[in-house]
Amino acid sequence: MIRCRKDKKMVKDKLAGNFVEEFVMLWDYADELRLKNLGSTIKMIVNRVTSESAPHFKRFYVCFEALKRGWKKGCIPILGLNDCFLKCLFKSEMLSTVRRNGNNQMYLVSWAIVDGECIDSWSWFFSLLTTDL
Repeated sequence: MIRCRKDKKMVKDKLAGNFVEEFVMLWDYADELRLKNLGSTIKMIVNRVTSESAPHFKRFYVCFEALKRGWKKGCIPILGLNDCFLKCLFKSEMLSTVRRNGNNQMYLVSWAIVDGECIDSWSWFFSLLTTDL
C-alpha cells in the first residue's frame, strides 16, 4: 500500500508539472488564435498575489469571428446557455452559448473556461458576449 501511495503521488506531481508547462503555452495559444482569426475575441485573465508571484489561471474566453457571423446570418437570435464541470487536477468549469441553426443542428457561438461558477464569472461571460454580438 505504501508503494502504491508513493507511485500515485509521483503521477499526480508529474501531471501537475504538465499543467504548469501547458499554462505557459496558453499565452502562445491565445496569441496564435488572435493572429490566425482576425476579428475574433480571445481574452485571458490571470490572478497574481504579488507582482513578483507566478500568475494563476482565472478565465479564458473565445468567440471566433466566423461563428459570430454565422450566428447573425443563419440562426434565430435566441441563445442557449450551458455549463459543465471539467474534471482534472485543477477544477474549473466551461461556459458556452449554443443555438440551433437552420438544419436543426447545434451551433456553438462562444465558450469560456472559468475557475468556478459564480455571479462574477457569468457576468464577465455575458459582458464579453454582448459586446461580441
